[in-house]
Amino acid sequence: MVVRLPPLYALRTFMIAAHSASFARAAEELCVTPAAISRGIKSLEDCVGVRLFNRTHRRVELTAEGRRYFEELGDVFERMALATQNVTARQSHRALRVCAYPSFVMNWLIPRWCTYDNRAFDVYFLTTMSHDVNFEHGEIDAAVLSDRADYPGCRSDLLFTAHLIPVCSPALLGGGAPLQKIKDLDRVVMLHSDTRPNDWQYWLAANAAEVLTDEREGLRFESSNLMYEAAKAGVGVAIGIREVVQRDLATGSLVIPFGHARFAPCPYYLIYPDDREPHPALVPFRNWVIAEYHR
Repeated sequence: MVVRLPPLYALRTFMIAAHSASFARAAEELCVTPAAISRGIKSLEDCVGVRLFNRTHRRVELTAEGRRYFEELGDVFERMALATQNVTARQSHRALRVCAYPSFVMNWLIPRWCTYDNRAFDVYFLTTMSHDVNFEHGEIDAAVLSDRADYPGCRSDLLFTAHLIPVCSPALLGGGAPLQKIKDLDRVVMLHSDTRPNDWQYWLAANAAEVLTDEREGLRFESSNLMYEAAKAGVGVAIGIREVVQRDLATGSLVIPFGHARFAPCPYYLIYPDDREPHPALVPFRNWVIAEYHR
């Protein structure tokens, strides 16, 4: 059975409007009128047969079905953008193939990619949900991974040391039970990413803190991006990487509770096999990442 999909523009309109919680801000981002946004949302609602937004005179907000639809669509457009970038990058010479976490590629690498000036070789990004990497089949040249540097048969170059931090919605921070001390985590839902299952443990250890709730309890998500979206929606407190969520912190969609708390170190390494000659673009790529971090 072939499922009839909604128009791509209507889906894009919905994702931007849901992310910004504003038809006006979505209109600014897409360079159209708020009325055009409203029509696009209405056409999507007609297509799926479900009301996605509750509309009032002053604001719009997702319905329960709208929130579920938004979460299930996840980072589909970011992955489409990444796939499009990769397919257009395949030229006559072989690209440097780099594997990294989806959240790092989408939230850190891609926003900075316009400054990469080594045009002698393209770079082909792949994403992984694992802390392990396999170079045996020659499908990738290098990987950007965090936490550990010891990979058998590989070299590891430290790129930079990022910082683990708890993040949440500003609404949650200022709610009826505000987060003032680390032990207040016992009163909220702790959000986890399956790609980084030990981050809460690392951060609590760095702060010599204990919570009554087992730090492994709470809501778990397949990817860090989904975890961050849940945090922005006010579901609970996520443990994130400051450098990856920098844009959300700058816009105020995420805030850092416990301003007095310490960061926990989160080193990122460039991993590549030591039994073959590195790709010619590997060193320029490594140097670019390091320079961008310190920019």
